[in-house]
Amino acid sequence: MSDTLARPDEVGAASAPPRAPARPTQPKSPARPRALVGIAVALWTVLLGLACLVCLTLAAWITAAHHETSMRPALATAIQAWLLANHTGLAISGGWFSVVPLGLTVALAALLVRGGRQAARLSGAVDPIDCLATACAVAVPYAVVAALLTKPAQWGQVHPEPLQALAGGLVLAFGCAAFGALQETGQTAVLKTKVPVDVRHAVRAALAATAVVIGIASVLVVISLAAHADRATTLMKSVHGGVFADVLMVIVSIAYLPNAVLWASAFSVGPGFAVGTKTAVSLTGVHLGAVPAVPLLAALPADGRPPVAGWLAVVGPIGAGLLAGWLLARSRPVTVTPVGRWWERHRAIDAAWGLAAGGCAAVLIGALAWLSAGPLGPGRMAQLGPSPLRVAGAALLEIGVLAAASAWLFGWRQVRQLPQVITLPEPAVEAEPVQAAEPEV
Repeated sequence: MSDTLARPDEVGAASAPPRAPARPTQPKSPARPRALVGIAVALWTVLLGLACLVCLTLAAWITAAHHETSMRPALATAIQAWLLANHTGLAISGGWFSVVPLGLTVALAALLVRGGRQAARLSGAVDPIDCLATACAVAVPYAVVAALLTKPAQWGQVHPEPLQALAGGLVLAFGCAAFGALQETGQTAVLKTKVPVDVRHAVRAALAATAVVIGIASVLVVISLAAHADRATTLMKSVHGGVFADVLMVIVSIAYLPNAVLWASAFSVGPGFAVGTKTAVSLTGVHLGAVPAVPLLAALPADGRPPVAGWLAVVGPIGAGLLAGWLLARSRPVTVTPVGRWWERHRAIDAAWGLAAGGCAAVLIGALAWLSAGPLGPGRMAQLGPSPLRVAGAALLEIGVLAAASAWLFGWRQVRQLPQVITLPEPAVEAEPVQAAEPEV
C-alpha cells in the first residue's frame, strides 16, 4: 500500500538511471616563473630541431660509400642546416651561402608556435602584454643559443655569421612564440575585433590573392617536375652515397621546395628569377648557363622560349586580382547614395580598397621572394632567385589594378541590381480657414 501511495517524483527518481558522480574540479596549477619557462621551451625547441637533423646527417654519413673517420663534418653540417633555416648566412671562401630552406624554416616555426602555447599556459598568461612578455622570454634564449651554435658549426672554409644568427633567431622565435601565446590565451580574436572592418576585409582579400598566385605556382612546379622526372632521377643517382644519401637528397629537395614555388610565383607575376649572374627565367625567355646538379633544379625549362604550359602562369595574377575585388565587393554594404560626395555616389571607395588589397598582396609576395632568394656561393652563383622589388612592383601593377577595377565593377553591378525606388514629393496640405466666433447675446 505504501508503494502505491508513493509520490510521483519519488517514483520517477527511482525509475531514472543512476547518474555518474560529478568529477571533482582540479585546482588550476600555479603560474611558474616566466623566465625559467621561456628558457626551458627555447632549449627544448632547439634540441628537438637539431636532433632530427643530426639523425639524418649521421645516417647518411654512416651509409656513405666513402666517408671520413670523424663525425665532426656530419655534425657541423646538421648545425649549419639549422642555422640556415634561421636565416643565418654561411661565409665561405670568396662568397656567401644564404639561401634559406623555407621548408625547414616552416618546421621550426611550427615547433616555436607550439612552444609559445606551452609557455603561455605554464606561465599563466592572460592578456596581450603577458603574451608579448612570454614571447620575449622564449626568443631571447633561443637567439643566444643560435649565436653560440655558430662556433661548433664552423668547419673548413664555412663560417656562420653570429650576428645574423642572433637577429634571425630572435625575429623567428619572437613572432612564432607570440602567435602561439595569443592563440593559447584566446587574445587573437580579441585583437581582431579592434581592427576596423574595412581593413580586415582588405587583408583577407590580400591573403586570398597571394594564395591564388602561390597555388598556381605550385601547380606549375608539379607539372615541370613530372615532365623532367627522368632528369631528376639521374641527378639523384649520380651522388653514389647509399640509400640514406638518396633519402637525404630527397629531404633537402623538399626543404627547398617552397623556394621553388616562390620562384615560380615570380615567374607568373612577370619578372621571373635568376639561377646565376646574367641568367633569367621569365615569360619573355629563358637564358641559363651551367646549373648546379640538384634534383630540384631539374624542373627548369630549356633555353629559349618558355614552354606552352608556362603561359598558364598568367592565370595566377589575373585570378588573384579578380578574386580580391570580388571578395571586397561582397563584403561591403550595397547602398545607393544619390547624394553626397562623388566617390560615394559612384562607389569609388571600393576601387580604393581594392588597390589597398593589391598593395598588401604585393608587399607579401615581395617579402616572400626576398626570403626565397640569396647567394649560393662565389662567382656566378652569387645571384639566385627573384628580385624582391621587381616582383613587388609587378604584383602591385597587376593585382592592384585588377582588384581595384573588379571591386568597383562588382559593386556597381550589385547597385544596379537593386530595385530603383522613386520618392515622389508629398502634396502640400492646405490650411482650413478659421471661422470667427459669433458674439454672445
